[in-house]
Parts: sequence; structure tokens; C-alpha cells
Amino acid sequence: MKRLASLIVILFTLVCALVPMASAQQPEILVSAAASLTDVLSGLAPQAEQSIGARLVFNFGASGSLRRQIEEGAPVDVFFSASSEDVDKLLAKGLLVAGTRKDLLSNKIVLIGGPRATPIRAREKETAVSALKTLLSGANLVAVGNPDTVPAGRYAVLALTSYGLYPIVKSKLALGGSVREVLQFVQSGSAPLGIVFLTDALTVSPDSIQQLFVFPDEAVGVPILYPVAVVNASKNKETAEKLIEFLQGDIARNAFRSAGFLLK
Repeated sequence: MKRLASLIVILFTLVCALVPMASAQQPEILVSAAASLTDVLSGLAPQAEQSIGARLVFNFGASGSLRRQIEEGAPVDVFFSASSEDVDKLLAKGLLVAGTRKDLLSNKIVLIGGPRATPIRAREKETAVSALKTLLSGANLVAVGNPDTVPAGRYAVLALTSYGLYPIVKSKLALGGSVREVLQFVQSGSAPLGIVFLTDALTVSPDSIQQLFVFPDEAVGVPILYPVAVVNASKNKETAEKLIEFLQGDIARNAFRSAGFLLK
């Protein structure tokens, strides 16, 4: 019995020693993703990891900043952007694996304000523009993402320019480093108005902010797309491609839809 007990202890010890080794051998996939994808991707992580057999590590931020990190050699496996522009630039430089790009989602931008702000109900363009002009003229600050790096900021500038409203706000813009930072500006009361992605506005309670106006696609003028692709520097390209396959599957699509994204 003593020998059997000793043998069991030895076997148990070996198993405990082998489990960390097996875990250490599991590949790790670094995903650089737009800040607006934070909640939905974090929620999908356990199922995604089980599906692809790898651990996911997320780096959320402004798509333009993430693109620059990849250009500077960051060891990223998958880039999931809120902007076609940033993906196009990486493809042109040969930094993404050709043929792996998928335009998975689209979004809208929305003007938000504090919980007591009144939404613009106008349906006709001229009436809506007039109401927006009054609202923006009366605000001391308007928060948007930095157009140099934050796609939502670029789209905001395009929409305001197309409506002839950009000169009104140009001198009183509060620039955020990400769309989530812009959301926080308005939530905290640091800025009375802001422009974010619709999906970001949906992450907070109406007691915190109000959606005041959803800009139509024609105001922005360019498609608001979310492309994903494998980064050429990845040492786990096959697993990275499996992740993109998972993101195109029913589990992920249902999660994206529930978060307010439009599926492509």
C-alpha cells in the first residue's frame, strides 16, 4: 500500500509539472483592435480561445495608433480596425497577409450629450442641420476623437463638414485619444457634447448620456467599415486565420449584432 501511495504521489507530481508545460506551449495571439470593439471582443474571448486553441491578448486603442505600432514592428498577430484607411495603408506597405482581410462590420456615428439634453427628432436634412447648428453653437466644447488617429474623429469631421457645421466647432473641439475617451468626456460632464460610434453610445445607460442625433451615411460620405486581417509579422499565422474564421461565425456575429454593429 505504501508503494502504491508513493506511486500515486509521484504520478500526481508529474501531472502537476506537465500541466504548466502544456499551458506554456499554448500559442498566444496578440490582437490589436479598435477601442470600440473592447466590450464585444472581451466577451467573446473565452469561446474564441476554445475554438482556436490559443490564448488571446488584446491591445485596444485608436486604430491609427495601432496601425503605427504595427508599422514600427509591434509583434501583432491580428489587426481589427475601425477604419479601412488604416488597413489599406498597412496592405500597401506589405505589412498584412494578402487575402486575409475581411470587412466584417459597419457602424454609425452619433452626437451625444448629457442625460438632460434633448434629442433632435427632425427627419428632413435642412431641419436637422438647423437644429444641429443651434445645438453646436451653444456648446462651449465638442468632444471628438483626434482625427489623426481615431476613425470616429475622422468621420465626425467629414459629417460636420458636409453639413457646413465644422467652422462652428473647429475652435472648440476637445480631442480624445480614443472613442472611449470621448465617451468619458461627455459622461463626466467635461464636455456637453461629443461624437462617438453608435455602438459606444449603446454601452452606457440613458441616465448617463443621451443620443441626440445619428448622422446618416450620406453625411459621412465614406463607408464606416471594420476590416480585420492577419499581420505579416505574426509567427502564428494559421492560428490567427482561425481567429478570423471564428469572428465570421454565428457565435461572433450574434454578439456583434447584439452590441449594435451592422454585419457585412
